[in-house]
Formats: sequence, structure tokens, C-alpha cells
Amino acid sequence: MSGVRDLPQRRRMTVIGTTVLTILGVSLGVIGLGEYTSQVTPASAAPATTDSAADFEVLDGSSLPVVDDPGDGSVGETAAPATPTFKNVVMVLADDLDWKLFDQIPRLAALKERGMTFTNHTVVDSLCCPSRVTIMRGQYIHNHEIISNIEATGGGWPTFKRLGEDEDCLPVWLDNAGVTTALYGKYLNEYPTRPGGIREIPPGWDEWAVPISRGDSYSGYSYTLNDNGDLVRYGTKPEDFLNDVLNEKARNFIATTPDPFFLYLSTYTPHKPFATAPRHLSAHAGTVAPRTPAYNSFGENEPDWLADFPKLSNWKLSELDQVWRKRARSAETVADSVEAVLAELEATGRDKDTLVVVTTDNGYHVGEYRMPKGKRTPYAADTVVPMIAIGPGIPAGVEVSEMTSTIDLAPTFTEVMGATSPDWVDGRSLVPFLAAGQAPADWRKAALSESIGETNKNDPDYLPYIPPPFSALRTERWLYVEYDDGSTALYDRLTDPYELRNIVDSVDPNFVAALSAQLAQLDKCAGPSCRQADAVTIEDPLPQGAA
Repeated sequence: MSGVRDLPQRRRMTVIGTTVLTILGVSLGVIGLGEYTSQVTPASAAPATTDSAADFEVLDGSSLPVVDDPGDGSVGETAAPATPTFKNVVMVLADDLDWKLFDQIPRLAALKERGMTFTNHTVVDSLCCPSRVTIMRGQYIHNHEIISNIEATGGGWPTFKRLGEDEDCLPVWLDNAGVTTALYGKYLNEYPTRPGGIREIPPGWDEWAVPISRGDSYSGYSYTLNDNGDLVRYGTKPEDFLNDVLNEKARNFIATTPDPFFLYLSTYTPHKPFATAPRHLSAHAGTVAPRTPAYNSFGENEPDWLADFPKLSNWKLSELDQVWRKRARSAETVADSVEAVLAELEATGRDKDTLVVVTTDNGYHVGEYRMPKGKRTPYAADTVVPMIAIGPGIPAGVEVSEMTSTIDLAPTFTEVMGATSPDWVDGRSLVPFLAAGQAPADWRKAALSESIGETNKNDPDYLPYIPPPFSALRTERWLYVEYDDGSTALYDRLTDPYELRNIVDSVDPNFVAALSAQLAQLDKCAGPSCRQADAVTIEDPLPQGAA
């Protein structure tokens, strides 16, 4: 496959010396992480509490757990539990919805008691188009190569189409398996780019209702819809509100489409300018951005790109509270979409055989770390996002803390619906979680997020204050980041859940180098090698003086 071959290179700023090679027991320049040979630590085991983040020492090589590799890319698979019985799948995808906002919308927060909540669901890039391509392709950014929102910087729908990836992705795989597919709402940035493509429907989609205008679509009014090839213009009346139009189409699709079907209901909310249905305009009058410990705060040993950010003024904080209220009102329309889907499934009796997944393309920060608003950082506010699965046989009220990723959605949906994902897919099916309510023994121990693409003022998500390109390794306990400007950062999520204390300089460098080595492998992995690299456990360092 041809593609964007001049991807920015990750610069490894941590020196991996002979000590680390001894610890890992391999030559990283010759052998991939998947060829380690040691015993897996159960992902559900709680990490040990430490008294001081500065007093770590690395375990010797004999204590490092490893992964059994049968040589076929399965990384020691065990017998899978029975697949839940789902005839249909509905995915409701929000735009820029973070956990803090999710929890402030009562109808969304209540979904936790109705389904299975994935508390460490990580996006591969906290940017719309790259993340949405990952959902359809099951690949990391460095593999599908859609690295930004717009064609000018290596992304957008035109790049996706030019690379031929629209012909080999989730809707095509499902459609080939006899599944009726529908997409209502936001597709990919810059769809369509040229006038000749305004009636185009990408391969694999049987039902299609996607706006062809970009800016107006985000406002919710005065847009043109490509409705199965017909161009339908909507105005400014309350009944023209885009999200309501899409919800009605979704309900009709559920009510009239024979099994099996896949419905992708993709909202534009709560993305700026925070489109809101008229009925929600007076909601959340007293809501403010959550004052977490990270809010308008200085961290310790901040990476270079962040260290010079000044504290936000009281005037700016007041403005951000207004932004937050607009986001909350806009997020109510996401709850409308979920309610519309669940109500129609129940009314038609199809709730008994349909999997519903509620998630988002990326998170969002407002005021954290003195950053006004936006995304594209490795911090949890931007990269660890809501995801809840609801359906028959799925344990309700259960939280899954194991590391899951947007690369997992495509292989999950194909398995559920009897289709086949290509061997080059990087992700893993989540079906074992849905069936048993717990992780398989060989589940991944780390997830990769990467920010590769450049940005410019033509990008709808353009912001002047974003980090340099980076790669980030996230585990249940650790967040390790390497930036292209040479900065590195390490956060202990157990003792520092808001990721404020960068302890990279106070931890044994051998431990940091081991994390860097795993990150390097994930940065260049593809297909089975991703499922080997992410399954390696790097043992947590012990407090100084511990046995």
C-alpha cells in the first residue's frame, strides 16, 4: 500500500545501555519485544503502593515477567469464553467528550450502571480524523498513516481515499459478510473535498446520511446532507437541528432493517462551537469546569513545551467556565442519541440481541495544566476516554481497568458479527470481556498513543498551544512520554492520578530505559507484532530497601 512515507521519526532520547539489555535478556536491535520469554502477571493484580516516587530501584532480570509466545502472533492465547449472542451492533460516537464532562451529564453517567465501563480506554491520537480512521481500520496511526485532519498536512478524507483505505475497512468487511451497514453523522474531516464528490458514498455503506458542508455541520444548522446520494438542504428551524435529524434516521433504521445490521451514529457534539438542541439551551446554568488538582496548576519537573505556560487569569478562567457550560449543554445531545437508540431497540424487542457501544473519538481539556482548552496531549483528559458496552449477557455495573484502545473496536465488531478482520489489524477483540466480564490472562499490559501530524490554521481543531509530536506508553500504573523536542516524562498514576509529578529524573534509569524500549517497539509495530509488544510486562520498580 502506498501512503505518507515521510512520517516524522520518533526520537529515542533515553539511552538503552548494556545494563538494560541484560535486564530484558534480549538485544533490542535484533529481537522484537514479542520474543521475550517470561511469565505473565495477571492484569487484574493491583500494583504495590510506594512511599516515595524518588526511591525506586529496578528489579534484576531474573524477576522480570515475560510473555509466552507460541510463534503465531497470538501471544499465549487461552481458550476464549463463549461469544455473546449479538445479531446487531450500534456504536454511538461522540466528538471531543472527556470523562469529566461525561460524568456531569446525569443520563450519560447513569449508563455505567446499565453496562460495562472501560475505565482505561485509550485513543491512539486525541485528534478527530486519525482516531476515526483507527476505529474503522483497527490500526495505530503510524500504520494507517492518516496523521492529521486535513489533506495539506497528511490527513483527512482525501488521504484516506488516496491510500485506498476506504476500500478495506470495517464497513467493507461487515458488508461482505452480509451485514447491512449505516453511517449517520460525522464521517472524516474534509469529506467531501471537491464538488465532484458531494454525492459520493464510500464503499461498504448501505445507508448513508452525512453532511457535505463542514463548518455549518458543527453548528447544527444550515447544512446539506448527502442522504443516500440525494442532497437535502436543512435550514435554521428547530426541527432542522442536525442531531435530531440523525437520531430520527437511526430510529427508523433500527425499526426497519433486517438482522444483522451495524449502525454507526456519529454526533458532532460536544465539539466546538458546541451545537445544542433548543430544549437544552437553559440547562447547566451553574455548571463550571471541574477544579481537579490539575486545574490551572503547575506540575513538578514539567516537560519543556509546557513549563513556560503562565497561570490562567481569573478572567480567562471565567471564560473557560462559559465554554464548559456550552459543552455540557451540547453533551446533552449525545445523551439524546443514546436514549433514542436504546428506546427504539427496546420498542422493537431488538435490545435482546444488539450490542450498543457508547464512546468518543478523543477527550478534551479545559484549564488543566494551565492550558485553556483543546486536546492533542498525552494526558488522561485527552487520551483516556469514556467507553461503555451495553447488551444482553454483558455484566452491568462492571468496571474494566485493563488497557483497551480504539484499535480494538474494529476486530470486536467483526468477531461479534461473524466477519473477518485482516491479519494486519493491530488491535484485539474485546469479546472476552463482554462474555466473561474479565480480562483474558494474555491481555495487553500497555497501550500506545502517538501524535505525529502537524497542524495549521485551516484545521478545525487548530490551536497554537499544543505539544510537539510525541509517543506515549500508558499502563494501568504508568504514563511514559517521549517528545520530539527531547523532553521525556514519567508519571506514577497510582500515587499521582492527575499526572502532575514528572519523576523521570528520579527513577532508576534502567526502568525508564525499559519503558523506552517497549515504546520503541510499539512505535514500529504492525499487526501481530503489536500484540506481542503490548503484552510485555515491565516489572514495577520497588521502593528502595524493599525485599
